[in-house]
Amino acid sequence: MPISTSSFGDERDDKYSEYERSDQYDQEIMDFPGLTAEKAEALLKKLGGGVVEKYKSIEGIGWKATIIPTPAGSQVEFNAHDELLEDLLRRFEEMVEKALG
Repeated sequence: MPISTSSFGDERDDKYSEYERSDQYDQEIMDFPGLTAEKAEALLKKLGGGVVEKYKSIEGIGWKATIIPTPAGSQVEFNAHDELLEDLLRRFEEMVEKALG
């Protein structure tokens, strides 16, 4: 069952609330030459994010990403719960490599 479903009505309801506390977020900014804002958004959506602002801001459970167009492509600012950031970055980088490869 997807984690975006309605409440279970028991102790599992609080399972993901810890990932919404932004005081536990770390930040990483990465450059992706050749990656358009549109493609960056599509890849972030595949990671489970929802569009907050078209081609600019995406949010998932425990993470947020801001897409910044650059002359060479895109820069993505990741803000994620410290337990999620490394995996999020690795998965996004792999997706970008495949998309641009």
